[in-house]
Formats: sequence, structure tokens, C-alpha cells
Amino acid sequence: MKIVVKKPISDPPYSLHDAHILKLRLDGETLHLVTQYGYVQTSAPFVQVEGDVEITGVDAESSCVYVMEYPQVPCGNYGVFTGRKMPLEAFLQEFSEATLEILDETYGYWMAKLDGFLDLSDRLLECSLELCYTGEFRYLLKD
Repeated sequence: MKIVVKKPISDPPYSLHDAHILKLRLDGETLHLVTQYGYVQTSAPFVQVEGDVEITGVDAESSCVYVMEYPQVPCGNYGVFTGRKMPLEAFLQEFSEATLEILDETYGYWMAKLDGFLDLSDRLLECSLELCYTGEFRYLLKD
């Protein structure tokens, strides 16, 4: 019997955990994530660095966003929720003024999944972005 082992994806150089995204903007096939204060380096000395992110080769038609609201419990807790799945471009248009607090990030084969909370200033929603891309995941470090 032949056994093939899938190697784990290497650790990204920076973590978007707790990154506060002020603006998401799609320019053609490039998605820009403008952060408030950057992200954390995943190797020693694990410092916070300022910068933004851009993802190139985004397939907007295959990318989607899940938006969930919890009517009976605080957002993000277990319980009943209402929500919807929407195309990336529709999400960006409808929630253009919202900010996003990223809690978790997952990477797969040409896929990035960013989970967190969408702040609409008057209410908080849970949000999951499933981004299909064929380009690069770029960390744009500020000097």
C-alpha cells in the first residue's frame, strides 16, 4: 500500500489574530485589508508590527461571507442565530462602514478564512470571510 502524507501548511510570518480591520476594499482582483495597528510577528520576539494586508488573485465569484446575528445571547456565544451567506462584493458594498475584529484565520489550498466580529457601531455581528485566491497573501509592512 502506498501512503501519501499531506504536509501541514507552514506557519504564516504574521498572525491576524486580534487584528482590527478598519476597511476592506476590492480593487479588481486584489483585496486590501487596512488595519488599525497591524499584526503580530509569529516568531521571536513576537512583536506587533504596523502594516496592512493585500490578497491578490481574489476570485470574487467564488468568495463568500457569512454574517450571523444572535438575537437571544451575546454575539459569538452558543445559541440560536439568524444570518445569511452573501457574495464578497455584496458584503463589501452593504457593510462598507463596518470594521472587523479578526479572531481566527485558517489557510488552505488557495483559500483564506477569516473569522471574527463585524462592528456596525450600533450592534455586533459574527462574520466569516471565505476568500478564494490564486495570487499572493501579502503583508505590507510600514516603516
